[in-house]
Amino acid sequence: MNYSNRLRTWPIRGLRARTDAIYARSAVDDEAGTGCRAQVREALEFVGAPARAAVYTDPGASGLDANRPALRRLLADVRLGGLRRVVVRDLARPARSAPLLETILGELRAAGVELVTIGEWNRHA
Repeated sequence: MNYSNRLRTWPIRGLRARTDAIYARSAVDDEAGTGCRAQVREALEFVGAPARAAVYTDPGASGLDANRPALRRLLADVRLGGLRRVVVRDLARPARSAPLLETILGELRAAGVELVTIGEWNRHA
């Protein structure tokens, strides 16, 4: 199921203030609280309401695939500037392979964007 059409998103192009981005990916969107919808909900909780965050979701996508639509949009927006940090549940959300994760982290570092994982924060909240 594609949740990206149901989730509230704000485009970051044209924003002057640096903002947060939330990235969610799940190969299988299930009801066990691990799907994109649950990931976005947790991330919004973390960044704080009524935070404005750009939301990027790749439901049903493999973490081994570098050619995911929302990931491509996120990285394009990172290059444009305006993002302060990218919030994910865990490091497996952006990538399931070390080389792909290093590529993504390199792009974030080059743009001065922080990657924040909230898996541990959520378990202890």
